[in-house]
Amino acid sequence: MGFLSPWFLAGIAAVGIPLWLHLLRQYKRTPQPFSSLMFFERRVQSSVRHRRLKYLLLLALRCTLLALLALAFANPFVNRTSTSVGRRKLTIIAVDRSFSMRYGDHLRKAKMRAQAIASGLRSRDMAQVFAVDSRVEAMTSPEFSKDALQAAIQAIQPTDQASSFGEFARALRVMDQESNTRLDVHFISDMQQTSMPPGFRDLQVGPHTALTLYSVASSNAPNWAVENVNTSAHVYDPNRTRLTATIAGWQTETAARKVSLVLDNKVLASKEINVPANGRTQAEFLSFDVPYGPHRGEIRLEPADQLPDDNTFRFSVERSDPKKVLFLYSGGRAKESFYYKAAMESSSDTGLLVQPAPLEQATTIDLSKFAFVVLNDPGEMDSAAAQAICSYISRGGAALIALGRNSAQLGKVPLAGDRLSGQLETQGAARFDAGDPALRGAGQFDNVQFFQAAGLSPKPSTRVIAKLADGSPLLMEEPMAEGRMLIFTAALDTSTSDFPVHSSFVPFVVQTGHYLAGSEENSPSVVAGTTVPLRRAQNQGTAADVIGPNGQHELTLNDASKTMNFALLQDGFYEIQRADRRRLLVAVHADRRESDLRTVPRETLALWRNTGNESAASETVGAQKETRPWGLWRYVMLLVLAAAVLESLFARRYLKEERQTV
Repeated sequence: MGFLSPWFLAGIAAVGIPLWLHLLRQYKRTPQPFSSLMFFERRVQSSVRHRRLKYLLLLALRCTLLALLALAFANPFVNRTSTSVGRRKLTIIAVDRSFSMRYGDHLRKAKMRAQAIASGLRSRDMAQVFAVDSRVEAMTSPEFSKDALQAAIQAIQPTDQASSFGEFARALRVMDQESNTRLDVHFISDMQQTSMPPGFRDLQVGPHTALTLYSVASSNAPNWAVENVNTSAHVYDPNRTRLTATIAGWQTETAARKVSLVLDNKVLASKEINVPANGRTQAEFLSFDVPYGPHRGEIRLEPADQLPDDNTFRFSVERSDPKKVLFLYSGGRAKESFYYKAAMESSSDTGLLVQPAPLEQATTIDLSKFAFVVLNDPGEMDSAAAQAICSYISRGGAALIALGRNSAQLGKVPLAGDRLSGQLETQGAARFDAGDPALRGAGQFDNVQFFQAAGLSPKPSTRVIAKLADGSPLLMEEPMAEGRMLIFTAALDTSTSDFPVHSSFVPFVVQTGHYLAGSEENSPSVVAGTTVPLRRAQNQGTAADVIGPNGQHELTLNDASKTMNFALLQDGFYEIQRADRRRLLVAVHADRRESDLRTVPRETLALWRNTGNESAASETVGAQKETRPWGLWRYVMLLVLAAAVLESLFARRYLKEERQTV
């Protein structure tokens, strides 16, 4: 036993206070009147009786009370040896549901193994079921009920996404850190090689995790698939249509296969090809007829194998006339459109035709019929024309605004309102990210000289795409409700630069045109898991709509007016109407990495399995003895309370007796 604050024991000296009070207590007598004291003998009065203690029990209680108070403040303690309890165990049953689990009866075997693990749990064992593909989804909360676990396992269905063992290991690490449990993980999968992360460190599990792996794939199974389809999403001339399909085989022998081009469930053409052993080949289809409008296309591979879902590759294609681009000029400067029009229409595959028109006619033209609008150095604009163009952009339109001498005199960017800080001197070639969608494939602006460029400071919401040599903005994107604007700080003619006479001008005009027209957002096919934007601004007034491959609406009425993006998770065709009223037919295909059924080597699986076993095994020892001080002040305070109550009772009784004696 010891004391955490031993200096408070000095307070025990206060027990002398009751002794002092009791010893000094005088016997009081009631004075009696007497005529004279002369007949009384004078003698010394004895003080022995005065030194006697009276009310000994009350004195003892008061002394005890003070001593206990001093003892409580000294905080006495005793050392106690306690047993620390280890982490509680949680059994994790994880089932791979990626696209490759559709092969043969792999998913059925995985479910049977998972149900056997769930059946073997004891009644007091807590477990949880997870489904794994590119993400990890909890199918249940931690459960003791075997029936709930069995039902969750049975409800797991294969998806069209690739599996990610790195994402699964990351989720286990998070659970290990955030939950005070020991994880006993059972992972059932086909152990596909393509699911492994780039680095083995990404497979590391937490220190309190024991991992057991089960493979349902007996060997490296052979498989053929349509690996890729390369074609244009837009057709303007059916005589120039071209489609190339890549057919691949993994762990396969040389085989003959039939490839068919299907449009709206109608076979347009078929070819016989030979796929080399464990290799790939291509089938090409030329000049096939595509009617006007959007269409659902497929490349089919026959005969089917044990993974038939990758023998079909879906794509979308739309036949239409070239879209028009409205080039607005002011002050009768019709020749300003020459360079831009020539560059845009230099190729018949561009799908965009430039129509020049005076800026004054903007209020009389139906702008919704144009893919986007070009304003080349308009200067001060009529308020009606500016309002008409802003309304067009806000509803989902687009505009390219080029700045020149007129804009410099105005001192601000038309429509956007950004203040100009003046004219910049001659600048060299611009620098930009060639991977940006607005300039992807446009090349570099080599040897381009900008004689005059507008200097401005971009808004926080503005995205700078290209810069001049001194770091000043050259090309920026600024949002406006559901639409967008590209701001070019030089003119699109030779008045402020020699850009129009360089070879890089044509790809710049074509690529920015495709970007503003939305052609970059239309792909023949996207991989499952791709996210598509439904709106650019949080606008509840305009609803979006998504119809999935099963023909059902994917958004609720509330989500239709709020959802910004939507993930395309299933193989098939999605009909999408965005908030800017654009309609898209999007073809989704399963991740073709899943078609390669090669398995992870056993040695690698053994290394992964052992990353957390040793640490987790130490947790099974469970209880560990630990010595800690156990404070006794609570019990001392209870004694203080009891002593105070008794002291009050006895003091009251003695006081009553004295009053009666008097």
